[in-house]
Amino acid sequence: MFLAMIVVLFLSGMAHARTYKIATVAWAGWSPANVADAKGFWKEEGVDVKIATVPNPQGVLDLFKNKRVDIGFDMIGSLVGLYMEGLPIVIIAETNWSHGGDKIIVKKNLNPNVLKDKPVGVYYNVPSVAYFLNRYLSTIGLKIADTRVIEMEPAKLADHFIDKRFGAIVCYDPEAIRAERSGNGTVVATTATYEGCMPEGMMMLQDTLKDIPEADLVKVFKGWVKAVKWSQDPANWKEYMDILNKHTFKGDSPYSEKDLRDMVNAVRIHDESTQFERNQYGGGLYTYLTDLRAFLAENKLLKKDFKPEDIFNNTAIMNALNPY
Repeated sequence: MFLAMIVVLFLSGMAHARTYKIATVAWAGWSPANVADAKGFWKEEGVDVKIATVPNPQGVLDLFKNKRVDIGFDMIGSLVGLYMEGLPIVIIAETNWSHGGDKIIVKKNLNPNVLKDKPVGVYYNVPSVAYFLNRYLSTIGLKIADTRVIEMEPAKLADHFIDKRFGAIVCYDPEAIRAERSGNGTVVATTATYEGCMPEGMMMLQDTLKDIPEADLVKVFKGWVKAVKWSQDPANWKEYMDILNKHTFKGDSPYSEKDLRDMVNAVRIHDESTQFERNQYGGGLYTYLTDLRAFLAENKLLKKDFKPEDIFNNTAIMNALNPY
């Protein structure tokens, strides 16, 4: 009888066990997810997490919308765009922001003013990228409406720039590096030029969020926080490089130490204190969402009005950081 009870309890636990799937692209800013997986930080927290790395943000969205993953990484402004299109989306944390990895590249010796009425290639035609591009265009007397924005996945975008089909593109590393080196390009602005202009983070669908025990989501965030702390320790750099090459950028030829340092330095991954400040009610993410709404309204791009609290649920991330 006792043995039977043990078996029932074991099978009950197995029935409730769940593997959480996270979609991401090959981007240094989200590499702590690969670290948490490779170093077993999620297992230490008692939660099973699998990473799906796809070629571009559109691939992340496809997996996300079709509920083939539970959590997706993307730019916060892009998530606002999805919300305005009617997707029942929830931002569950800001994790980092691009700090130079996203670049505006133009042909050398090209007068930027000739971009008026010309095509500008972007890797994702969403509010986050538009907000960044508009910050640069405003410095040369132009605005988004003065150009023809064409979306293309990063590798093709770099190819078209190299083939002189675009005079200017918005792209991110490592394809931005290739476009600059092989396409006679020069970087005229990056997300470091306008610090914090492109925050990034995690998203879930509303019904998925309701379906997942909050305790499990807290464990996912605790594993992430451990991975960030580990990856930012200089003593772990050589092993971190190995994880970047074998996991984050799996399938690419191994990058040199210089290229990996450049890619890591081109993003600001939030440590615990920064995550606390950015994700708390009224913190940095709330300010960004408020400013983004104003930009969208000013440029007649606000398809659906919103307040930060309509699309942001910080409960799990703040519980994971507590008692920071």
